[in-house]
Amino acid sequence: MDAGAKKAPVRSALRRYGEVTHIRFSTDELASLKAAAQRDGVTVSEVIRRLVRAEAGHLPVATEALQPVIVELSDHLRRVGIDFNRAVRAMNDGRVGYDEDLERALIAVGDLVRQFREELKAMTLRPRKTKSAKP
Repeated sequence: MDAGAKKAPVRSALRRYGEVTHIRFSTDELASLKAAAQRDGVTVSEVIRRLVRAEAGHLPVATEALQPVIVELSDHLRRVGIDFNRAVRAMNDGRVGYDEDLERALIAVGDLVRQFREELKAMTLRPRKTKSAKP
């Protein structure tokens, strides 16, 4: 196997995640991580990413059962964002009386809707690599 072939998976991971880190675990800790990975059908790296996301206060990755609900919520939020944009445009075009406080409030709510939608979308991202069950 040539050196370039060994680096291809790392480059792919770098493109997706940006950084690589190396961590040492005790035998028991690694066994626990492997058991969790096998239970969820993902890699040990994905289990660690999920744990770090949870500790950092990010929303968790949604289970398969929750995925359709989250996608539907995200679509509803997209529609709410469209309505907020229409309201701000109507004010800017003079079709509705201009109120600076109302405009700031609409923009702030629109920003919150976009942020929440992005967080919901992040919950529905699936890991690219999953572990298949060993026979």
